[in-house]
Amino acid sequence: MTRWHAELATPQEPVLVALEITETECRRCGTRIAGINGRYACPPCGWVNDHSEGHSPLPTADEDPDAPRSPDPRPLIRVH
Repeated sequence: MTRWHAELATPQEPVLVALEITETECRRCGTRIAGINGRYACPPCGWVNDHSEGHSPLPTADEDPDAPRSPDPRPLIRVH
């Protein structure tokens, strides 16, 4: 017999979204380029498509673990 122990349960892990490698032709020079989830940058000519053209929404700053965080709002206390 198995018993359920709520105190031993682990919190739900966040759902991971797989990244898809996509391909298209550069709109400026025609070079065949690859991107991630419909976001592209062309190395030969520098063309970049707008972020809104991707296949999925970008994370917000709060959801992005690499986003810079604001400094601690508490004032520094200097000891002389």
